[in-house]
Amino acid sequence: MPDLKKITLLLLALLLTSGCAPVISQKTLESVDREIRFSDLVKDPDKYRGQNVVLGGTIVSIENREEKTEIEVLEQPLNYQLKPTDPERSEGRFIAVFEGFKDPALYSRNRRITVAGVFKGIVKRKLGEMDYGYPVVEPQEHYLWRSPYGEPSVGVGVGIGFGF
Repeated sequence: MPDLKKITLLLLALLLTSGCAPVISQKTLESVDREIRFSDLVKDPDKYRGQNVVLGGTIVSIENREEKTEIEVLEQPLNYQLKPTDPERSEGRFIAVFEGFKDPALYSRNRRITVAGVFKGIVKRKLGEMDYGYPVVEPQEHYLWRSPYGEPSVGVGVGIGFGF
């Protein structure tokens, strides 16, 4: 009969570390150059075309076309889990082009998304009155984050807390 303490400790360790892993699979991340930044793509798109990248941010709009879906995303910095953070910081916008249909009810404005995929280059489109160069990513894998109001949070600490 296995030692109950060892099993309990193993399960506890798995539970505590499972929430800390990146949301993109290790296999996909192995093909990604994590040193490539959003600003690099904008500055020198020809240099990075065809490279695998990870980007994330907040969905601005979604448009379903004949056989693909284009999601415009306001880029934001990613944390260790590859979750978009700091909604007050952004270096611009990008477009994630998915094959097939993505439901706008799920991929709605203000939802956060992380995509890992192939950088295809820059496409020029109107943004208000100006021409804007959007980096385009063809996702191989993505993660749609829950609403910020519905996400559970777990904290570990010692001390006294006050809520008002």
